[in-house]
Amino acid sequence: MKERQLGFQDERPQDMEAYINDIRKNRHPVSLLLDHVEDTRNLGAMFRLADAARLQHIWALGKPDLFESKIVKRVARSTLAYVPHNTIDIDQARALAQQQTLVALEITAHSIPYTEFEPKGPCILVIGNEKDGVSEELLTLCQTSIHIPMYGVNTSMNVAMATAIAVYGLLAKL
Repeated sequence: MKERQLGFQDERPQDMEAYINDIRKNRHPVSLLLDHVEDTRNLGAMFRLADAARLQHIWALGKPDLFESKIVKRVARSTLAYVPHNTIDIDQARALAQQQTLVALEITAHSIPYTEFEPKGPCILVIGNEKDGVSEELLTLCQTSIHIPMYGVNTSMNVAMATAIAVYGLLAKL
């Protein structure tokens, strides 16, 4: 068993600048496309996840100032500085769909459990709005849909939690 980390510096390299540059160059081939995710705490959590999993990029449909909230910045804990991100419009989302595989995290008539999905290369995980899920317009751009099986009474899960489960499921197969 690994000894408990005693402080922040215990596992940090001596040359932090080189370490951060290495992270910027060596990211996993998974990005997120957020479809009007609005809760500032969820947005901040997405940045923490993207940093922890070393994701390529966060693309977000929504207001241009989406990431300017104090709450987003506080929950993200400075990861906005390290995780590439942009707000985009639907035309830019269409362009992304031409460049990479879009995978919706959404239960549909044709979705498969996330554990059964085998990514064939770089992909963009499409994450829906907290209330409405992935929009029909974005679903039509996705090559496939995956879902997290729900075994309890509730039929939904917090969007940030669901995204983390799906991201690490994808990373395990890449």
